[in-house]
Amino acid sequence: MTTTICIYHANCADGFTAAWCVRMALGNSVTFVPAGYGSEPPSVLGADVIIVDFSYKWAVLERMALKARSILVLDHHKTAQADLAAMPKPAETWEVQRANAGNPVALFDMDRSGAQMAWDYFCGGPRPFLVEVVADRDLWRWNIDQSREINAVIASHEMTWSTWDDLDARLQADTDIGRVAAEGEAILRAHDKMVRQVMDVSQRRIIIGGYDVPVAAAPYALASDTAGAMAVGEPFAATYVDGPKGRAFSLRSRAGGLDVSEIAASYGGGGHRSAAGFLMPPGWEGESSGRAAASRGDLRKASEWLRKQAVRERGNGHKRLADTLSEAAEYTVAFGYEGESE
Repeated sequence: MTTTICIYHANCADGFTAAWCVRMALGNSVTFVPAGYGSEPPSVLGADVIIVDFSYKWAVLERMALKARSILVLDHHKTAQADLAAMPKPAETWEVQRANAGNPVALFDMDRSGAQMAWDYFCGGPRPFLVEVVADRDLWRWNIDQSREINAVIASHEMTWSTWDDLDARLQADTDIGRVAAEGEAILRAHDKMVRQVMDVSQRRIIIGGYDVPVAAAPYALASDTAGAMAVGEPFAATYVDGPKGRAFSLRSRAGGLDVSEIAASYGGGGHRSAAGFLMPPGWEGESSGRAAASRGDLRKASEWLRKQAVRERGNGHKRLADTLSEAAEYTVAFGYEGESE
């Protein structure tokens, strides 16, 4: 029997909810693997691989495809879409796609979150309120009444299947939604207080992408809102957390601010227009001059040229040369450092 592996964006409510949607459709027989940018993919020998709210670089997916039975990517991150633009789209349904084993396929949609895409593709029909409210935050739209309060409750829980099943059940009725929102008011009040404390204690300015912007050290749970608060009146703002692989930066911009996915991409990362990230060496404190930005820009251009050549050679049937060009493109930008985004 063929194994099915679902790889989803780690430490992200939208990524976990996308995996939850896959589980709702395909059941417990699926092996679920959280993944972050820069992490090594799991063993996929002979497996049908589903990747939601996340994607690897083209060259990594090609190497995975040599061992996997099939690979399907559902993602909505702008920089990933640019990298995988030439990849074929999947069949209309999972049943048809699974029957057509072969090269990797990818579907991108900037108007839906990863969880919304996963529900629509695997489950179909009206989306649960849980999926919609998680998407409301992930896409930074805030169109749902009391969305911040409800998302505060969601963020306060460990990401487990039983917890998500319970949240889904609690958010079915309007009266229950009101109770959850009321529960979130106190959580949000404490959360906002901690955001202010982080800003008071660690906010400073450094140069990122040639811009002098505010930055603060903040844990993942506070990173997005802290950066969002500091970004008011700025091109963008950043938070970071130090980990075993380096210093992970989260970038946020407000209306009228810069496209931070482009800033993150210059460091080998990626994400959305208003939410993106990248990974740098431990202790990195920004640029000391414009020379670093110029060097990264040259590397980025070289990587894009190599990737285009790989696509052309693959179309000409020169697979080995295309593989070599793809690998060169992958490792050119930022010397292999990968970004981290929501």
